[in-house]
Amino acid sequence: MLARSLLVLLLAAAAPALAEEPPKEPVPAGEQAKAPEAAAEKPKGPVLAELMKQSGYVYAWQSMVAGETLPQWVGDYVKTLDGPPIPTISVPLDGETYTLGFTCKANACETDQLYVLFGPGARDAWGLLVGGGGLIWLGKPDERIQQAILSVLE
Repeated sequence: MLARSLLVLLLAAAAPALAEEPPKEPVPAGEQAKAPEAAAEKPKGPVLAELMKQSGYVYAWQSMVAGETLPQWVGDYVKTLDGPPIPTISVPLDGETYTLGFTCKANACETDQLYVLFGPGARDAWGLLVGGGGLIWLGKPDERIQQAILSVLE
């Protein structure tokens, strides 16, 4: 739990910096050989709210939460898509790339969090709700999906 809290604090602190891209400077002619190193940095994924504007992700989300009783703040997030601007990350699993998104309750990011793992092509979604009720899995993830989510949080 401490590791998750530290991750959230780190992500929350880094969010403004992650949301802004530094200005790009032209590469001097003598240093052009160094340019590929900078290009090798991992690209930042879209924030969860951007994914939730795409029909495939909405459908996967709806399937994940069907029949679940969710906290009010999650319902509010779905209506407004107002959450922290934290980019999604790629999670490799079984030779495919999954996408992990994050959001949290406004003014309570340290204690109320939601992690959502989307399968390739947004064909499925699974979630981990962290809050006062402990850990609640959404979408009936199997052990390998649970481990994929938890491994990113460690």
